[in-house]
Amino acid sequence: MAIEPMHSTAQTMLLDGIETRYYSAGTGETVVLLHNGHAGTSSEVASSLMWHSVFGSFAAQFHVVALDRLGQGRTANPAGPELYGHDASAAHTLAFLKALGGGPFHLVGHDEGAFIAAQLAFDHPDLIASVTLVAANTLTPGSDRRSIVLSDPVLPMLSPASLRWHYEKTSCSHLAVSDVWMDEATAVASLEKTHDAVRVMADEDRYLSQQVGQWNMRRAAMHRRIHAEGLPCPTLIVWGFDDPIAPFENARYLMELLAVRQRDTELRIFNAAGHFPHWEQPAAFSRAVTSFVAQANALAAATQARRSAKQAG
Repeated sequence: MAIEPMHSTAQTMLLDGIETRYYSAGTGETVVLLHNGHAGTSSEVASSLMWHSVFGSFAAQFHVVALDRLGQGRTANPAGPELYGHDASAAHTLAFLKALGGGPFHLVGHDEGAFIAAQLAFDHPDLIASVTLVAANTLTPGSDRRSIVLSDPVLPMLSPASLRWHYEKTSCSHLAVSDVWMDEATAVASLEKTHDAVRVMADEDRYLSQQVGQWNMRRAAMHRRIHAEGLPCPTLIVWGFDDPIAPFENARYLMELLAVRQRDTELRIFNAAGHFPHWEQPAAFSRAVTSFVAQANALAAATQARRSAKQAG
């Protein structure tokens, strides 16, 4: 699918005063795509267009919706400095799902987006039909090589050269970083609101006190719930075998953590893919997620049929 058709599906809605950008196409079961990152990072940008390579194939099968998360892409920044962080981003995503209507939703989240997907599955199980966790290093109990791999960035930060360096270092091959990818990243990085968010997060070291602090607390709580209850819906873990910052061993750790309490947990590892398997292996990624969502729907239908039969009997 070319970049123009995805751009042509762009819509906006106002959520608690926040102008929110999203893309929507197709019919059927609703699959919601949650990209990586967080507002105010100085090393990279992310938006819904990170799903460009798979958006068209999903739209052919489902009602697919890709959200620009709070303060990222072309969604407005939070209303105040105290709202920069994980909790506000999760609340914004929940508000979006409720405003979207329908459901339950199949969530596909990448890294930070995967963490939010898992959190919503726990906190609002009636809203979530399944979760696909893509390179979910924010959720795994394993290690993170980000500080090592990205220790000597190209300056100035958020420049086209710095962005390209960042994405090439986190991909399996530099060839994955296409003009489409770079055009979107450069456009988002040039927005005034992007630089405003960077300044807010740098002030009083809010990145550590709010983003990292909230995430650490939520991850510890989530691990306890996973051990005690397990995720309440079918779960697919997707990982790149050649992920430079999230080693594929972390996928196994996450599988071991989740599979004990949720039997409907699957793991797919893609060869020749780094931290963005949906971009580097789009056809295989689309097939895997499409098949998984179909199986999750079949499982839900069978479960409902058994409940109905039991009530009738």
